[in-house]
Amino acid sequence: MKILFITNMYPSKQKAYAGIFVKNQFEELKDIIDDEDTLDIFYMKRAFTSKVGSALKYIFAFIRFIPFLFKRFDIIHVHYFYPLILLAWLNKKIHKETKIVVTFLGRDINSQIDESNQKFFRKIAKDIDFSIPVGITLAQEISKKLELEKIKVLPCGVNESVFYKENDVKKTYDFIMVGSFIHRKGIDTVIEAIKSLPENSNIKFCFCGSGNYLSELEKLQKNHDVTIKQNQTQDQLRYLLNSSRYFLLMSRAEGFATATTEAFFCGVPVLTSDINNFKEQVEEGVNGFLSPLGNAEILKENFLKLSSIKDDRYKELSNGALNSFKDASLNYVCREIYNIYKSLS
Repeated sequence: MKILFITNMYPSKQKAYAGIFVKNQFEELKDIIDDEDTLDIFYMKRAFTSKVGSALKYIFAFIRFIPFLFKRFDIIHVHYFYPLILLAWLNKKIHKETKIVVTFLGRDINSQIDESNQKFFRKIAKDIDFSIPVGITLAQEISKKLELEKIKVLPCGVNESVFYKENDVKKTYDFIMVGSFIHRKGIDTVIEAIKSLPENSNIKFCFCGSGNYLSELEKLQKNHDVTIKQNQTQDQLRYLLNSSRYFLLMSRAEGFATATTEAFFCGVPVLTSDINNFKEQVEEGVNGFLSPLGNAEILKENFLKLSSIKDDRYKELSNGALNSFKDASLNYVCREIYNIYKSLS
């Protein structure tokens, strides 16, 4: 079996953590597949660009893909539907026997497919042989928008050899956020909530990532205990997660947040926004808590309440996190993906 990954999400120096799950899946699958199988990848590295720069990036990607149009693959697996599904679709027009698998991640269907292009992409989607949404809510969305039927919900997968609980690590931070400092991740709400904390709160925050709200976070450091980390390795992120009492993510939209599951594997309960996608992950009071989307005042109150939780109660939450999503391990997910490949070949 000849397999090709196509993705617009791959780590870079600018965004070392973005798309890391695609890289992880690629490397794990290379270890799993049979000796006679091959696995290649065509990727675009994640980077901060303008709208013009982003358009040019895709144009150059389509040009770079031209040699792949004349190569035959048994399976083409597209990570992130829009717009790179067009590359797999073009290849299939030349090589009719090729099977297309798509992992849907959230914004590729929620934000990118609407009334203006839905009819066109429904036609393209007819050539998809198997769909892998990363969450239940997302599965419902792709069924509705693209009329896809052959579907299996699978998260992106957490590498258990990287993300695990370290019992001898001191809790340095109260809350940690891992991800891009952008509006979609709700970082503006977090900043507003921190600004409104009383001066004597002594709540410690750690932010790991990069993005256009970096300067706003840096301003917080004058009056609040805020640490900013950039370009962290996965081992460093595991240590920082274990050094934190709660994982924080106030996103306005997500597919199925891998970073949240990584926190669970480290025994770290979470505080997230109350969007449907997080409701699939967070069991209120068991492995974490939900806070109303975009409400900085209630988020501030949650910061104060959760930072003062007693040790016994926190231990219950930590155990609840550890016992969440055991079937989200990278090895399990990749073996399920490989079984899908074999079912199509």
